[in-house]
Amino acid sequence: MPAHIVLKVQIGPMVVIQIEGNNCREISEALEGYERLNKQIDGMCSSLAENVYPEHADAEQAGGEK
Repeated sequence: MPAHIVLKVQIGPMVVIQIEGNNCREISEALEGYERLNKQIDGMCSSLAENVYPEHADAEQAGGEK
């Protein structure tokens, strides 16, 4: 019996993630793709923040070296 699965997650007032697939494996693979994307975006935003606010990054590094 064929099935179509739609997983819709409301993350915030303007952010919705919708994943569609025909079985649990397809949904799982799509979620892994979102996880990789999230890590890439986190890395890019962290680099951007360090460039925009270098004094904050320096203070965090100094605090971590105690």
